[in-house]
Amino acid sequence: MSGKNNKMEISILHNADLIIGQHASFVVKLSSDEKILPLKNIIIKNPSDNISFNVVSAKIVYDSTSKKGSATLSFTVLKKVGNSSIQDGYPIKFEVHTDATTSDGSGFQAVSFAGTAHEINAETLSLFIEKSYLQTPLKDNTKPSENHNFTSIYTTLKSKSGKVLVGTPVFITSGIHNKMEEFDFKDANQNEILLEKLGPNKGIAITSDSHGLVKFYLYPKLSLVSMLELKTVIPDIFDVYAKKTLYVVNYSNPGYMNSIGVPNILGYTIGNLSADGGVPYFLTEVSSYDGALVGDVILFFVNDIYTGYAVPLVDIKAQLDQYSVKLPYSIFKQEEPSNFSYTVVKSSGHSLYSEPLPLTYVGGIPYEPVADVKREFEPCIVHPSIGVGPDNILQPGRGNYINYDAIMRYPGYKHKGLFIEIIRSNDINKNAEINPVPLDITDITLTMYINSDNNSFQKTYTKQMSLAEIGGTGNPDSIFFHIKYDDISGIEGRGYIYFDYQFYQDNLLKYGVAWTSNIETAAGPGETGN
Repeated sequence: MSGKNNKMEISILHNADLIIGQHASFVVKLSSDEKILPLKNIIIKNPSDNISFNVVSAKIVYDSTSKKGSATLSFTVLKKVGNSSIQDGYPIKFEVHTDATTSDGSGFQAVSFAGTAHEINAETLSLFIEKSYLQTPLKDNTKPSENHNFTSIYTTLKSKSGKVLVGTPVFITSGIHNKMEEFDFKDANQNEILLEKLGPNKGIAITSDSHGLVKFYLYPKLSLVSMLELKTVIPDIFDVYAKKTLYVVNYSNPGYMNSIGVPNILGYTIGNLSADGGVPYFLTEVSSYDGALVGDVILFFVNDIYTGYAVPLVDIKAQLDQYSVKLPYSIFKQEEPSNFSYTVVKSSGHSLYSEPLPLTYVGGIPYEPVADVKREFEPCIVHPSIGVGPDNILQPGRGNYINYDAIMRYPGYKHKGLFIEIIRSNDINKNAEINPVPLDITDITLTMYINSDNNSFQKTYTKQMSLAEIGGTGNPDSIFFHIKYDDISGIEGRGYIYFDYQFYQDNLLKYGVAWTSNIETAAGPGETGN
C-alpha cells in the first residue's frame, strides 16, 4: 500500500513524443515524510516491444535524510522489431515500480509511461538564432551585463507527417569542443540551465513544450571575442547544426599600425555629418585588407557599441574599396560626438579592426519607424505613470500630447515615466489587416523615436515589466515595457514621438503598427517628476 505522502516521479513527460532510434534517459525520484528503507531498487515492468532498456532495475541513491532517493534509467526506441520497421505513431509503454518502502511500512504508487514513437523531420532540429552577433566589453575578469546582451534560440520539433512533437528531449552542444562553457543558458521561463556532459562534449538537455517548441536564452559569460556553432544532437541518429553561427564581437581601437583602414562616408570629410536631400541612409566604404575572404562579416560600431548592422562579404571586388554599404543615419545620436568604426570577423572567429572616424551627426532626417515593411499587428497602447488599467490610456494622433503630467510620479503611486502595453491574444482574424500579437510570442523589441527642438533620438527596449511589478489592474496576457522618466523628460517645443515594435514569428521578423503623438515634457519651475 502506498503512503499518503509518498511520491514517485519521473523526469520524462508521461506521454512524450520520442524519435525512432532515440536513446532517452530519465530520473526517477522518490520522496516521503518518513525515512525510505535502504538497499532498494527502481524496477521497470511491462515495456512495449519497440523499446530496449539498458537495465530494468537500478539501485536507489539516497540523500542524507533518507527521505529522498533517485535512480537514473535509460532506453532506446528501436528502429525495428524483428524484421518489421517501427512505424510513425507506434505507441511506447512501460511502468516504473519500486520495491522501496518507508519506515512505517508504506510503499510507492507505480508510474506509467504512454508515449509515441515518431519519425522526425530532421530540418526542424536546426535552431534559429535571433541575434547572431552579441557584444561584450573587453575587460579582464568582467562578466558581461545580461541587459540587451543575449539572444533567444529556438526551433519547433515536428514529425515527417507534420505533427508537433511534445515532450521530446534533445541535447544541444557546440561543434567546437569546450565552447559551451563560455556561455550561460536559461530556459523559456528564465530558469538557469546547467551544462551536462554527453559523449565528448558538454551541452544542455532540453525538452520541447506543449507546442513542440524548444527554446532557451544564451548569455556570454566571458569578456572574449568568440564564435559558437550550435548543433542539436540525438545520439547516433541526428547531428544538425543551427541555421546561423553565433559570434561574440567587440570593437577595440587598434591604432594606426594595426588597423585595417578607416571607414569613409560618401560626401563627408571632417566635422559635421548631415542628412542632406531627405535620404535616410548614407553610403560608406570599407577598404580592402590583407586576407579578405568571402564569408568574412563586417560589423559597424558607434562609440564602440555594435549598431546591429552587419554585412557579409560575398563579392570582394564589388564590396571593398567601393561605397557599397548602406547604413541609416539613425545609428548616430544627433548633436553628440561619435566615433564610427567597423570590425571584420573571420570564419575562424578572429577579428580585425578599423580605426574610428570621428564625426558629429547634426540631423536632417527625423528618427522614425521604417516605412518599407509590412505591419500586421495592432499598435501598442501608451499609459501614463499611474498604471496600465483600461481607464489610463493616452490617445494617439497629432494634436494629442504626452506632457509632464503624464510622466510625473503622483502621491500614492510607485512609478514615473510611461508604460507601453502590447496586447496579445489567440483571437486572430485571418481576414483582418491587423491582429493582436499571438499569445505564444514572448520576446518583443520596442523602439521609441523622439524628434523635438532640443532633443532627437531613438531608443530600444527589450526588458519587460510584469503586471505585478507595475501594480493595479491590467490585462494579464499583455506584455509591458516601462519608459523611465529620465528617458522621456525635458522634451521641449514642437516635439513628436513614435513607438513601434517587432518580433520573430516562424523565423520571420514581424512588425506592429506604429503609435504616434506630440510630446512636450519639460518640467515647470520646481518640478522634478516626484
